[in-house]
Amino acid sequence: MRPVSWPDPLPAGIEVYRLDLDLDADVSAERQLLALAERAQADRYARSADRVRFTATRAALRGLLARRVGCQPADVRLAVGLHRKPFLDLAGGDAPLFNVSHSGAHALIALGDPRVVSAVGIDIEACRSNVDLEAVASLAFTGSERRALQEAGDPLQALYSRWVGKEAVLKAVGVGVAEHLQSIGVHAGAHGRYILECAVPEWSGLHAVALDAPAGYAAALAWRAKEST
Repeated sequence: MRPVSWPDPLPAGIEVYRLDLDLDADVSAERQLLALAERAQADRYARSADRVRFTATRAALRGLLARRVGCQPADVRLAVGLHRKPFLDLAGGDAPLFNVSHSGAHALIALGDPRVVSAVGIDIEACRSNVDLEAVASLAFTGSERRALQEAGDPLQALYSRWVGKEAVLKAVGVGVAEHLQSIGVHAGAHGRYILECAVPEWSGLHAVALDAPAGYAAALAWRAKEST
């Protein structure tokens, strides 16, 4: 399972990689690349598929970061910041930014050049047809989002498109997703771009775009460009 470059045109300073997962695979080799804490985290998953998903994705991330900073994947130093968001602990230089998401049989990894972007977030979701639209909308969507959902020709597609955009933005900000779902409104714009409504002034300057996801999935990328000095 090797990450492949995302084919869509992407914002300057950002690369996205897709990992197509074999959830029945033996990931013992990938497990050796993980730190002890990461192995323990993988072991806490009750389902084998979840353990494979986490292990393969984290090993792929380590491989991509290792090539960026010039070390072996097992030597990549990952630390955890506020809201359990991981970051690269790199002394003596600007560390590449990254964000990861996985769902079903796919994972996405976004890498950001810290000279160009100051934040990056990504999300992918398998679109389940039996989702309770009203329950999700009432929990996670703003009033304007709920009205747009009611008017959508394909409510399921509209829901997932907004959901992944919302999660990508919140992951870029680096806050707990569950606590802030209604702090950001996401609306469809031209050419896959989202129009964002931020309830928190400090979140201004964020951008987000829908990604051309595999069939049955929705995906989005969010970022903040670094201000020129």
